[in-house]
Amino acid sequence: MKRILPVFLFGGLILLLSIPVIYGLWLGRLADAEAAFSDTRYTEAQEQFQQVFSGWELSFLPRFLVGENRVRIVLNLIQIGYVLGEYDQTLEFLRGEGSLSALVSEPEYHFWMGNLLMAQALNQPDGHLIDTLVRCREEYLETLRWDADFWDAKYNYEYVNELLAQFQVGDSHSEEEIELLLDKVRTDMPRRKKVLPPEMRK
Repeated sequence: MKRILPVFLFGGLILLLSIPVIYGLWLGRLADAEAAFSDTRYTEAQEQFQQVFSGWELSFLPRFLVGENRVRIVLNLIQIGYVLGEYDQTLEFLRGEGSLSALVSEPEYHFWMGNLLMAQALNQPDGHLIDTLVRCREEYLETLRWDADFWDAKYNYEYVNELLAQFQVGDSHSEEEIELLLDKVRTDMPRRKKVLPPEMRK
């Protein structure tokens, strides 16, 4: 027992001293992902962010060191998923591994959730369109609860209300018109064109 205790303490000391090194490695990988994101190398950035988000380093790092950056990683992955047209995959990620409690208080999270739901709504059969648009409106409204001056969220909130009024009165829209509807959603990033399903083509 007397021999085990010094070994245990020595191992704990080594682990404690290694935390700054491990944290530095993790931050370096995060910086590489951020650089790819800034250069609009979205596919590469997506892969790097995913690796950093669930990297081996997290097993050795205290949560308070990485929590804020992990939230930022998820927000970046949401934006990348939107740009790449991976709406369903991104929403599935947010329901699973990317479901962080700290995101609830981030207005940017609700804004991009609204954008994802908007894109999903305009690529769904008419029977699901209204329900998805209502959820979309709720996300923009939640954005404004956390940040009343989020102008893009204000615009999108009002725009969704207009869409709901149009679709609820039974107006029909051509494929080109529906694509234009999506293009009017305000974001600060480009979008990849997504082909509409046959049931929404007039």
